[in-house]
Amino acid sequence: MKGLGKKEEWALTRSVLLLLKNSADTLKFWIDRINKSREGKHSPAFIGWCAALVSGLLLILMLFVPPYLGLSDDGSFARIANSAGIYHYEDTDENFYFNYYVKGYLSLSAPSDSAQRYISSQSLFIRTAKWLDTLFTRDNHFDLRFLALLYGILFVPALALLVKQAARRMEKFSERVVTGFVGVLVFTDVSYMTYFSSFYVEAMMYICFLLCVGAAFALQEEKHNGRYLFLYTAAGILLITAKYQCAVLGIFLGILCVKFLFIKEGLLWRAGCIACALVLFFSMMVSLSYIPKDFTQASKYHAMTRGVLLQASDPEKALAEFGIDASYSVLTDTNSNDSFPFINPNNKSLEEGFFNKYNSIQIAYYYMKHPKAMLAMLDISVKSALNLRPSVSGNYEKSVGMPKMAKSLFWSLWSNFKTRSAPRTIGYIIVLLVASILLFRQHQASGISRYRLRGSIPLETILIVLFIGLSQAALTIVNSGDAEMTQHLFLFSVSIDVVTYFCFAEVLHKINII
Repeated sequence: MKGLGKKEEWALTRSVLLLLKNSADTLKFWIDRINKSREGKHSPAFIGWCAALVSGLLLILMLFVPPYLGLSDDGSFARIANSAGIYHYEDTDENFYFNYYVKGYLSLSAPSDSAQRYISSQSLFIRTAKWLDTLFTRDNHFDLRFLALLYGILFVPALALLVKQAARRMEKFSERVVTGFVGVLVFTDVSYMTYFSSFYVEAMMYICFLLCVGAAFALQEEKHNGRYLFLYTAAGILLITAKYQCAVLGIFLGILCVKFLFIKEGLLWRAGCIACALVLFFSMMVSLSYIPKDFTQASKYHAMTRGVLLQASDPEKALAEFGIDASYSVLTDTNSNDSFPFINPNNKSLEEGFFNKYNSIQIAYYYMKHPKAMLAMLDISVKSALNLRPSVSGNYEKSVGMPKMAKSLFWSLWSNFKTRSAPRTIGYIIVLLVASILLFRQHQASGISRYRLRGSIPLETILIVLFIGLSQAALTIVNSGDAEMTQHLFLFSVSIDVVTYFCFAEVLHKINII
């Protein structure tokens, strides 16, 4: 305000403040008017399905309208696709791997004799999509968009249920609308949707995880308990048996299922809860016994070089705790994925004196004795989890003419915010934990009742979601250090988003600004 006197500056400031106050009052007037006009004329389910409808339209724009979006093959598609009789065409350019999304594949009536059998609940979705493709096209060409369509059909009601549960804790129409919009912004982000048009198992895990969370929250209601319990269990089974790393989820989902035992009276209900918990625990055992392990010899190498030694102030002393010769400290910070790796993890010279000296249990025990090292690794895992989009996978087909590994910017506000502006430390998880306890804690004075037990479901579900995410981070750290976090921290990222979303909705309701 150069050139103005103090009186003129004060008058201008008052005018601006008055304008802002009048604008706020006008906005509040119209919000109150809208809320009053919609009072009793909408429901949480209505908001949930509206959000799901918008998400469905966005999904169609991303995956089914040119330029088609998806994720390129990082070399892992073959093990699940080949077992279903789906193959890359022989003339597929090597540039398609990593760099470009491919939607067309060769489809055979049965897998070739050389194809290895891969056990995963994802196979059910791939084989169903293959059957739909054959039903409509009747050729030997598989279009990956049929799998995306199948995922999309399941995703829409999953999001509707999740948004409904966030909106049901509110009363005003304006608050519910904002909650629905934020749900669309977060859970329909392009970083999630492009997984649908790929053979990555993460798409199925994402949908099943949202269904589990939504169904758990829905058990606050006093009706439809049976169907929500069935939905929770069915989605949980698919999630637990999706990949070896997900087996541990059987413990968390089973424990939460036992809690459901006490929210309703009746022998049939209690027997159902116990049966569902046992099925979830059994699914965990099946996953551990039959699903191929996610971690390789290279992973074991990285667990030491990119984990224990990475955070050790004295690598030689850290090696001594495992009975490993101090000379192996030269491996500190080395990565076998480098263009010119220091040593190949499959080198037989590492077997005696190095690999035979430790395993994942011993590394876990090491981190228990050195919690600072684990916190430092968890700090790295949060950074990786918030950067969900695979850096080595492109979103576009080669025919579109985009650069290699190009990423779509359409509907990517949330993923860009997480990458560039969100707190990317373990402190953020601690803040989420504290905020969840404060926001969702019980307010009943005393006594145990069915109402009180139902009312505790949100907090317990939120805590289970956080623990699931942290368990995935801990498993990754113990088994592969920080070298493979991009491949294994998907559920950690989703759990952070789910907890952030519900905390946002609760804060929005409590501060009552709209």
